[in-house]
Amino acid sequence: MSRVFFTSDLHFGHENLCRALRGMSAKESEELIIENWNKVVTKRDLVYILGDFTFEKASRIPYLCNALRGNKYIIGGNHDTLGCVKEFMKLGIPVLGCAKYRGFLCSHTPIHTSEVGYFRGNIHGHIHHTKYNGGLGPEYYNVNTELHDYTPVLFDEIEQYFVNIKP
Repeated sequence: MSRVFFTSDLHFGHENLCRALRGMSAKESEELIIENWNKVVTKRDLVYILGDFTFEKASRIPYLCNALRGNKYIIGGNHDTLGCVKEFMKLGIPVLGCAKYRGFLCSHTPIHTSEVGYFRGNIHGHIHHTKYNGGLGPEYYNVNTELHDYTPVLFDEIEQYFVNIKP
């Protein structure tokens, strides 16, 4: 049976970010993310990547996508250039602006607080320093890879977070 995972902000190839926020080189970061990803994701699983797959380096996308198990959906992030989108599309990987999954809105950046009430919650990335709600409220869940041991998050865990915060 296939499972669904979420992650974001992999930033493959972003040397400055990897050094500053992760304390490692871009190559070390890449190797760690691929290793951790493939420990939990099988070839039948689905992974929503909520933006910033690379740091504007489209040429590496075929290699990286082939190295990572599972079926992928990309939600465009601020570092996913038109060149990146074209590479994903050549590989048959859907690229979306946002997605609705089981009542949740999935986006790269958190949606405006006035909109989140239309959904069960907002699964997002983009914010590199706060794991759950980014100070926005309990309706938000941040799947930034740095905040989850560089490993995609199983949807069941995200859903359990939302169950636990309901009165």
